[in-house]
Amino acid sequence: MIAQILAVIVAIALLMLLSPVTIYANSTRLGGKIDGDFRISWIIFMFRYAIKDRQMEVLAFGRRIIRASHKRKPPKPKKQKKPGKIKRLQGMLLIGDIFNLGRPTLQLFKGFVYAFRLKYLDIDITYGLDDPAYTGILTGFLYAVSGFSRTGHNIRFASDFTRQVLDWNLRVKVSVIPIRIILPLAGFVTNRDVLRSGLRIIRGQFEY
Repeated sequence: MIAQILAVIVAIALLMLLSPVTIYANSTRLGGKIDGDFRISWIIFMFRYAIKDRQMEVLAFGRRIIRASHKRKPPKPKKQKKPGKIKRLQGMLLIGDIFNLGRPTLQLFKGFVYAFRLKYLDIDITYGLDDPAYTGILTGFLYAVSGFSRTGHNIRFASDFTRQVLDWNLRVKVSVIPIRIILPLAGFVTNRDVLRSGLRIIRGQFEY
């Protein structure tokens, strides 16, 4: 009986790990105001967040089971840190730890990049920096990158040399299989350099 229950649990876990997660994003920014929504679809569930209304919904079989609104809270006054604590926090990450974390972090980033599959992308960007010369440099860089790109997706950008601006109209669809994220993440967490650096950071916090 116990073996059968364990087999069912394992089968359900494998089904969840092998079922693709689809991510949709629809966002616009115009005149400093951002609108749109963000959705995550997985098996029978869907998570949806409306940016303008700051409203979150969770649906199962297309029926809403959770709905919550997030109101912006006034910013709290920042507490000044003691000089000794600041020095301690600054000295926690040693140069050796940064170098040790560099390679496994890069491997983790590559694993995430290969795990996600871009299904659809349509983006229209209008940008302008405070200095027209910088806008021109950015424009040249974007044209160079788009010349090498062969994604087959719709990417349009327009430069504005008269003002500082950043407006966009974005629609994107991405899919990922959860197990493809777990594998590189597990490799990162169990890496010896990551474990050593993490232990040094934790010990530094408790020593303070």
